[in-house]
Amino acid sequence: MEKKSIISDRKPIFQTPANVVNPNVGWNVDRFEELIYAHGYDAYIDRALRCPCCDKISGQAQSTCLNCLGRGWFFIDRRETRIIAQSMNNVKKFQDWSELNHGTAKITARGSDKMGFMDRIILLQLEAYYSEILRPVLYKGEIFAYPVYEPLEITNIFLFVDDVSNLKPLTPEMYRIEGNRIIFDLGIQDFVVNEDFTTMSSVPINISIRYSYYPVYHVLDANRELMKVRERNCSFTDEQLRAMPINVTCRKAHFIFDAQKFGAELNNNNIST
Repeated sequence: MEKKSIISDRKPIFQTPANVVNPNVGWNVDRFEELIYAHGYDAYIDRALRCPCCDKISGQAQSTCLNCLGRGWFFIDRRETRIIAQSMNNVKKFQDWSELNHGTAKITARGSDKMGFMDRIILLQLEAYYSEILRPVLYKGEIFAYPVYEPLEITNIFLFVDDVSNLKPLTPEMYRIEGNRIIFDLGIQDFVVNEDFTTMSSVPINISIRYSYYPVYHVLDANRELMKVRERNCSFTDEQLRAMPINVTCRKAHFIFDAQKFGAELNNNNIST
């Protein structure tokens, strides 16, 4: 006796028509861009270009180049815009008594912002905190150092005197911030050595500092750069395609570059200035 399947032999009581209405998928890019503008952060985007000082064979930038300061990249054409940023992969790992934090973020911007590899993004409505050791240099009668980021406010700063003495807190009168430079009073030499700094090419000073700054990221990869859509119907020509918002993966600047000595020593390559 042949057995019947209770699954495949059961008769359907209704069959959905193949096509009830004409299928139509529509896009409205303006809505996506309005969402970014309404919920995003004000930001600067600097265009990144590979510096032509790089060696043809090794790709290494010249350390004496005043266009990139040996980083191999220079940045031009600052654009003010609004973006959505979200931290990702921010789990700290501890290996060999050191902390590793890759500082990666997902950033979404409007298609008109046209972000590309290594573009620099500065978030103007957020603040982050960073701690590092400064080793000032003596140049033209000034003792100064370049932190990795441009400080907004210094919250803690200590001078190393020697290995048996307490660290020396520096008061605001003993330093000043000029852009991405911190200039120290020449009197700090009295706390360290008795030698005259003006006769030395380098100064034996180590300073621990903690400060606030605007978060700075560089684009590593574009996750959605090849997407344009036809709005409302499919009868538009290719010339009427509109770019959807672009989503990129970024990393904090201090994981890519050392202290960025841009400022008076850096050549300005902006055409408009």
